[in-house]
Order: sequence, then C-alpha cells, then structure tokens
Amino acid sequence: MKKFILFALLCLPLISFTQDKTDLLKAAESTISKGDTTTAIQQFRYILTKYPQSFTAAQRLAETYFILGDYHKAVQYCNIAIDITDNYQADARKRIDEAPDSEKLENEKISHYVSDRADIHHLKGNIRVRQYQRNEAIEEYRKSLELKPSTEVTIDLALAYLEVGLQRDAIQLLRNVIAQEPHLAKGYFNLGNIYNKLQEPDSALANYKKAIKYDPELKWPYLYSGILYTREEKYDSALHNYDQFLAIDSTNEEVFFRRAVIHSELRNWKLAINDWHKVLNQDSDNAEAWRNQGLGYFQLNIYDSAIMSFDKALKYNPEEAYTYINRGYSYYLIDKPQQALADLNHGLKGLNNYYLGYYFRALTYWRLGKNKEACDDLEQAINLGMKEQNIDKKLFKKCF
Repeated sequence: MKKFILFALLCLPLISFTQDKTDLLKAAESTISKGDTTTAIQQFRYILTKYPQSFTAAQRLAETYFILGDYHKAVQYCNIAIDITDNYQADARKRIDEAPDSEKLENEKISHYVSDRADIHHLKGNIRVRQYQRNEAIEEYRKSLELKPSTEVTIDLALAYLEVGLQRDAIQLLRNVIAQEPHLAKGYFNLGNIYNKLQEPDSALANYKKAIKYDPELKWPYLYSGILYTREEKYDSALHNYDQFLAIDSTNEEVFFRRAVIHSELRNWKLAINDWHKVLNQDSDNAEAWRNQGLGYFQLNIYDSAIMSFDKALKYNPEEAYTYINRGYSYYLIDKPQQALADLNHGLKGLNNYYLGYYFRALTYWRLGKNKEACDDLEQAINLGMKEQNIDKKLFKKCF
C-alpha cells in the first residue's frame, strides 16, 4: 500500500516553477556547500513540496538538521525518506507484475532503493546516539545491516554495544571487521578504544599501534596512546605520540596542554612555557594555563613574568587560592612584602591546611619585622608537616 507523505507548507522563498527537480537540487546543494544552511533548508523543503517523492531532498534535510543538532526534525525527515523508498519499491514491484520483461531493470532500481534505505537507518541510528537513545540506535544499525553490509555501520553498532555494556559483543564485531579488512585503521582504532574503556591499556596500545601502522595520518590514536603512556609515566613515549599528533594537527589545544604538563613534570620549563603560550593563543581565558605558565616562569626565577601570568589566572578564576599563594611568594622574592602579605592572607583563607602557605607568610612577616606573627606561622607550618631541613635556618633559630 502506497504511503502518503504530508508536508506543512510554510513561508518559502520564491523559486521559479519552471525549474525541474534536478536544477532545484543542484541549487540547494550549491547553497549548502557555501554554509548557508537556513536558505538550503528552505530550498530542500520547497523541493519536497513540489516533488513529494524526492528522496534526496528528504535525506539532505535529515542530514542538515542532524548537523544543526535539531534531532527531532532530523528523525522526522529520516522517516519521510524511509516512506519514499517504500513507495518506490512498491511502484517497482507493481511494474514487474504489469510487465515481467522489465524485471531485471526494476530489480536494479529496487536494489538502489534498498541501499538508500540502509543509509537512512544508519543516519537515524547516529541521531539516536546523539539523543542518548542507545537501544533505539542499535535497532536502527541492525536494520541498516540487514539491508546492506557496511563496515562503517558495523563499527557504529559496536560502539553502541559498548555504551550499553555489551563490551564483548562490541569486541567480536570489530574483530569481524578486522578479519574482513585487516588493513582498516579505523577498525583497530575503535577496538583500541574499547580496550581503553575496559581499562586494558596493553591491548588498547597494541591496537592503536596497528591503527597508526595502517594509517599514519589518523591523528586520534596518537592522542589516546599519549594519554595512556602518560598514565604509565612513560613520558618519552607520550611526548612522541603528542608530537606525531601535532605534526598532523597543530591547532589542537588539548594536546598542547597535555604536552605542557609532561614538560613541567620533567622540569623542562622553557618547553612547558612554550606550550602554555600555544594553549593561550587558542584559549586566552584558560586560567589553569595562565597559572601553569606562571609556575614555569617562577621555576626559571623570572618572577615579574610569573606575576603577570598569575594576574591573568586570577582575572579568569579569582577564587583560586593556590594562585594567590603562588603570586604572594613571587612578590616576596622580588622584595614586595606588603603585596606578598595581602596575597598570602587571601590564599590561606581558602587553604588553611597548606603548610607552605604558612611558611611563605612566616618569611614575609619576618621581612616586615613582625617576628611574633612569623614564629606563629612557622609553628603552624611545622604542625601541618613542614620539614625542618626545608626551613630557613635563620628563621628557625629566631623562633625556636
């Protein structure tokens, strides 16, 4: 039975009624290629109004709404596209019944319609994933695979299985993919992701390495390998992978951030500062990056630059107590004890168990000639865990 497809006719742009469907589709495709999704949507909707059986228009509307994040409308147009393929198949079978000699040609058309429907079920599955409707996504992926084998859909189904707790089923699907396409980097990469989620780092890394082997330009295995090596404190391997990622994509803020953290851990302060600069070039409001850059300058005894970085960090995160203490101690080291005391007082309000904060303030009080306050803070620092060997000997003798 033929399905009737109904559309609500809204205000649409004036388009010449002399244009045929092909011309209209070309015009709409040109519009969307220029990034004008609003006008393209109007054009595709007009095409569906004039040609209700235009699968391409329905498909493109579903895809466009999916990209825009309007998942409800995306699903609506997926359903319209599915109905269109049903109608086409029904028409083709009717023509075969009426003219058996046309069976070969019509079956070729039916195969094309089936393939189109499989693509729509795949898209609808992706939409359901974005809507966090994982079981519905699995159903759509299965429908797609029943109609047409697809490596891409199989991988998406495996990832959906992973999200609903069917890890071993997901692994088996990806192993099947790899068995059929042993050089497919994406198969190894996603298998690595599953092992990563299962907290099996050795298996994850082995699969990431294979993904890189078969597609050295696929950047994501480098990132996830770097993260795993960082957790294992294999910093040279982590840096190598981050370097490889950045050779492919030199604009990724996260990778610069992660590499800067490792350089800081290894006390490569100049390299760390350079990476913090790159992070901040892309995200100037990143308080954590400003603070870490300040710590790098501090370690290099460049205290004025450290204070400038701490200033920026506090601009974007004015309640971060550690930053006040870092800036306060920097002020102390450039002999500005009043500014140091103000920052240390503020910082210790939020970190009243931080022994270094009390020690830095003890030093500051001492410089200001407030010996009683200095000794009280030093005693508090020791009570909280400060070791005698790390205390200024003159201050210790003064107080004890």
